[in-house]
Amino acid sequence: MTDRNQTIRNDEFITIVGTDIAEITREFHAQGLSEQDFTIVHRIGRHHFTMAGGERSRAMFGGEPLMAATFARRQ
Repeated sequence: MTDRNQTIRNDEFITIVGTDIAEITREFHAQGLSEQDFTIVHRIGRHHFTMAGGERSRAMFGGEPLMAATFARRQ
C-alpha cells in the first residue's frame, strides 16, 4: 500500500491564470504539459487571488477575477 503522505509530496501542480479558457488552453499546449503527463485537477473557473500575509494580505492582479486552471502530474 502506498503511503498517502509520500504521494502528496511527489505530486506536482501547475496553475495557469488567464483572461479566458482559450488563453489557458493555449498556454497548456505551449508548455507541452500534456506530453509531460499533466491533467486537469478541477474545472476551470473564475477566481479572485490573494497573497497570504495575515494582516498584510493583499489582492493580486488588481483585485480583478481571472480564469484559472490547475493541472497535476501524479507520481
